[in-house]
Amino acid sequence: MYTSESIMSVEFERCIKSLIGNTYYKEWQGLFGVPDYVCFSKDNGEINVISFELKLTNWRGALIQAFRYRSFSDYSYVVLPAETATKAFEHLEMFIRYGIGLISFDNTICDVKYSPLKQKPLSEDMRKKVELRIRKSRKRAIGNVRLFLAQ
Repeated sequence: MYTSESIMSVEFERCIKSLIGNTYYKEWQGLFGVPDYVCFSKDNGEINVISFELKLTNWRGALIQAFRYRSFSDYSYVVLPAETATKAFEHLEMFIRYGIGLISFDNTICDVKYSPLKQKPLSEDMRKKVELRIRKSRKRAIGNVRLFLAQ
């Protein structure tokens, strides 16, 4: 178990960088809430956006926050240490109902417990704002962000 969310975040960021490069934003301000990470891919003009909310213990709070990120994301995930993820998994029906993915994360190992289907973002205006910034970005992926979740 991590001693702080910031330590968990550093490890998660290393994992992201090693798998997809720098095609992400950390704690992106100005959205509906502040997601811990927003990853993206630009494939043949199509943009895929995946948001992640990290928490040590409060999986219900993370679920609420992750649902907010559906306003601009194709996919939204809650990332928890293994012990907390096991407790959250007992309530998988809530993740399924709200279309939020669940990831168990420990020592740089991401175990996707539930991966939702791609969903249309809930706010067209928020999505346009996100896509505008991503299209202007010179960041390039070394891998596909969806493959990161398929591990």
